[in-house]
Amino acid sequence: MYAAQIQTGELRPQDLPTTYGDWSDFARFAVTFAPKDREGCREFATSAFARWRRTGEVPRTLQELRACLWFEQRRWRFMGREPDAEGMQYAAALIRAMRAQF
Repeated sequence: MYAAQIQTGELRPQDLPTTYGDWSDFARFAVTFAPKDREGCREFATSAFARWRRTGEVPRTLQELRACLWFEQRRWRFMGREPDAEGMQYAAALIRAMRAQF
């Protein structure tokens, strides 16, 4: 079952999965976020993933990081499978960056 929504301003470090969690931990957390503009979120997250592949850099704000993880959860769910190794590395990088915000 999916977790309840958590507003970004109310997010606590203990709400985040560990960076060594499995995909189900990341996915469960991802759906606690709901973007206001799904199409804009898709465009931003796609661009952010491409940038991470080129530079290793992830977005800077907690809101942007959550948006990217939310989109990754939707993307992999749509494909009907769990992320490959690169997808898991990206999800873990997003979680690490979120943890660094606290």
